[in-house]
Amino acid sequence: MQRMLIACSMLEDEVKKIYEETGCNIPVIWVERGFHNTPERLKKELQRIIDEHQDCDEILLTFGLCGTGTEGIVSKNTVLVMPRFDDCINMLLCQGKRESRGLTKADSIYITRGWTMDSEAILAQYDKYVEDYGEESAEEVMEMLYEHYKTITVIDTESYEKAPVIEYANQAARLLGLTSQVTAGSTNVLRDLLLGNWEEHFIVQKPGHSVTQSLFCFP
Repeated sequence: MQRMLIACSMLEDEVKKIYEETGCNIPVIWVERGFHNTPERLKKELQRIIDEHQDCDEILLTFGLCGTGTEGIVSKNTVLVMPRFDDCINMLLCQGKRESRGLTKADSIYITRGWTMDSEAILAQYDKYVEDYGEESAEEVMEMLYEHYKTITVIDTESYEKAPVIEYANQAARLLGLTSQVTAGSTNVLRDLLLGNWEEHFIVQKPGHSVTQSLFCFP
């Protein structure tokens, strides 16, 4: 059985931890972080990679629905396997059997080390706005962008050094006038994906069948 993995670079810490712990040797193609911000670009990139690897039996993806970024993708000759989650954040918050589709709170910004490295991360955003518009205007723009949030939550997946990410969250929280906190995360779903334990939390799509939003409905 020939498998390959298409993984988001946002999850690099978590995926590499599982590889090290399990001895997994599935070939992996990393998709750069920026694609998750534009679903149509993500869809085109995923479809391109899938089309180029039709010699596999099964293609695994770390991507959920991702803002419709996976809706419509299809693999003509191979099985597609992907987490039945709206996004990576909900997947990392899932520690056991789910009782609801969404696990996030609307007033919280969730981060891991991978999110702090994104070009659209909070502090990177602020620095860019300062450079473009000046400090005062940058602060006004940031306040407008994040006015509906109350908390920055660090998801501790035990896959990276936590202290620098907590400091990042504290610094971002001070900038935006928010609170910060840490919550326990989990790599269980990713582990099951890589080890072939697909009885729960996964979409296993047959060759020639495109991914639809309805597949992510829960329960």
